[in-house]
Amino acid sequence: MRYLFLIFFCLISLFSFSQNEGYLLLNQDQRIEQLIQIQKEIHSADNTIDGYRIQIFMESGNNAVELANATMEKFKKTHPDIPIYLVFGQPYYRLRVGDFRTRLEAEKAFQTLSKDYKKAFITSDRINLPYNIFCSPDFNEEEMQFLENDTINMELYYYED
Repeated sequence: MRYLFLIFFCLISLFSFSQNEGYLLLNQDQRIEQLIQIQKEIHSADNTIDGYRIQIFMESGNNAVELANATMEKFKKTHPDIPIYLVFGQPYYRLRVGDFRTRLEAEKAFQTLSKDYKKAFITSDRINLPYNIFCSPDFNEEEMQFLENDTINMELYYYED
């Protein structure tokens, strides 16, 4: 009797859990698809991420713009490889440098810059996405061979999470 009950239970469970291929019909408002498309456009237009920059200058007043431009030109001459940004937040003009994804990267650059800019400090900011030459649509195999044969630091070009 036990075996008969066990066989009966197995057959019932087998048929109750089996699934037939089916279809799902989804009826949704047409405006939902339009909202999804708008959201995609908004996110594709924003090419910034949360990161860090080093603020080297902050000044307010009548001649703040001239001082900021002079400091910017001096910085560009001494550090041409580091991007610099002029930011206005009322009432101050600020110069922020770098696009650092981590605080550690910013600290490394800060050690060098703090020698020349005594009032410099690290601040969180929206930074530009790092440029990756391997994802560029213009990248070709000849450039790759050049990069492999040359003794340049690949970490400058390729960012890895």
